[in-house]
Amino acid sequence: MKLLNERLTQARRSIQKKADPQTYAILKGSRWILVKARDDLTPEQELQLQQILMSCPQLRVMYLLKEEFRTICDKAQDRQQASRFLRAWIWKVEQTKDKRLLKFVKTLTNWWDEFLNYFINRVTQGFVEGINNAIRATIRRAFGFRNFDIFRLPILAQYGGS
Repeated sequence: MKLLNERLTQARRSIQKKADPQTYAILKGSRWILVKARDDLTPEQELQLQQILMSCPQLRVMYLLKEEFRTICDKAQDRQQASRFLRAWIWKVEQTKDKRLLKFVKTLTNWWDEFLNYFINRVTQGFVEGINNAIRATIRRAFGFRNFDIFRLPILAQYGGS
């Protein structure tokens, strides 16, 4: 979702740069409304979203595809069902010929099996990514340590291990 939201944000910026003053005003400050799950929007945000989608057909298509992708990720029961729905979704994206969405599809297909593994137990790699990020931060703070054992101690003290 993060990568797909980034693609949507890139499209919004590109459209906003070329937009007439009225459309520019509608799009200004709309990033969070476009990337937020539709179910989580307040009534005021929903009205603003409707205005955005009516004024920008290209953003409307991308937004609806993003929400469809979110629904697939939330509702698919297993790998096989997710694979079927995602293949249909990819076909829709290919029909748009939008280079940003096609780039996302390329990434998705490159990581196809890994992505579908999410639908086995619905577990993301967020925890592991968080630990890796924290260790990288410790590495940056430990710049200049010459002895590995001294470097190893803060990591073990903060994140556990033996």
